[in-house]
Amino acid sequence: MSSPTAHTSIGTPATTAYHYVITIQASNGAMWTQDGLLLRGRGATRDECLRDVVQPLYAEFGRPAVILFFSLEPNTLAPEAGQ
Repeated sequence: MSSPTAHTSIGTPATTAYHYVITIQASNGAMWTQDGLLLRGRGATRDECLRDVVQPLYAEFGRPAVILFFSLEPNTLAPEAGQ
């Protein structure tokens, strides 16, 4: 199952927008994939971002749950990609 998370803000000079994709599997075998954007200030860590993404999923699906996949990248394209 997939559920996009919509955000309209793309970041400011003091923040960076990161696109994430995460898939978890709950103890009952159910799997969930979600994607969305996180806005983070300078100095944010990958670990902090992962925790911010996974905590609501743990709250919804319970623990234990296994993270099967996690991707986090700046939500920008190379300048030449738009040409």
